[in-house]
Amino acid sequence: MVQGVGRRLVAVIKLIEACNLACAYCYQSGRLRPGQVMADETLERALSETARLTRGTASLLWFGGEPTLAGLARFREVVERADLHFEGRPLRHSLQTNAVLVDEEWAAFLARRGFGVTLSLDGPQELHDQRRLNQGGRGSHAAVVRALACLQAAGLKPRSSCVVDTHTLAHPEELVDYFASLGLPEVDFAPALRFTEGRLEVRVGAVAYGRFMTRVLDRWLALGRADFKIRGLAGLVRKLSGLESGYCKLEGDCSAYITFAHNGDVYPCDEFSAFPETRLGNLHATDLDALLDAPETKAMFSGWRAIPEACSECRWRELCRGGCPFERQMGGGVDRPSVLCEGLKLIYQRAEAALVS
Repeated sequence: MVQGVGRRLVAVIKLIEACNLACAYCYQSGRLRPGQVMADETLERALSETARLTRGTASLLWFGGEPTLAGLARFREVVERADLHFEGRPLRHSLQTNAVLVDEEWAAFLARRGFGVTLSLDGPQELHDQRRLNQGGRGSHAAVVRALACLQAAGLKPRSSCVVDTHTLAHPEELVDYFASLGLPEVDFAPALRFTEGRLEVRVGAVAYGRFMTRVLDRWLALGRADFKIRGLAGLVRKLSGLESGYCKLEGDCSAYITFAHNGDVYPCDEFSAFPETRLGNLHATDLDALLDAPETKAMFSGWRAIPEACSECRWRELCRGGCPFERQMGGGVDRPSVLCEGLKLIYQRAEAALVS
């Protein structure tokens, strides 16, 4: 096995760009279709190129669509292929899943291989089932909770991703209490997006989201649970305390993240795969290092690292850096502040006040 050249990469592999749910807010709406399955040749290319360019511990995130649609037998084979490419090196596997297909057999395999699992759960049944529907129009909450029980029984500690839509904005305290009661170590609250007519839209306003998250922060702090974290807020508190945030949206650099679509197209962070202009190229036409070292790619990442001029007088300039580049793109371009800017300011102010109180 030839050791890599020393880049730090987190590879997102979109094994299947299809889904068995029909969520009302799907940010990939219109882009997920049956049959969009990564071929063996493309998988081999993605794994070999990632292994060639990295050294030391490698990180692979299996993503979609819904990766469990591959079936457990196929997924086992895929992970075994990854083992061959990264032989002799630490390899961290993660799975992002809607969890409705996860059963005891899936859970046993994921536990045996030490997977980090993030499942999608939007809160109690009455909230979750309003938006996260299966193809037949029925809610998926019961299936996700069963999957969570299987994963925990197998010894895993899955995290949860909760999408904040208009109907959840009035329930921050209820949601924090609910996720804490499930024995989850961490939950992330992400604003709902939807891909419509070739563009992404935020379904909740910036100020409404900011107010929601300040109430989430207050409730989380009131719980006093060291074993339960709100992902973005925990990262924010660390950064306000002068520590590394451990949260990508506060890192100020997206260049470590790379996404492989099912057809070999290469993007940076998966959220940018909605934009044709951020497609770096295709693995079957160009080596990965050539794509990453291309002048256009370097210019793009440099632009993302730069703090927008509009933020020059903001007191949160160095903390926020204009917000996540994806959110800046949605706010009118990466030279503009995040589309969530006014809400983020509310969150930062409340977090700072909480630290000094």
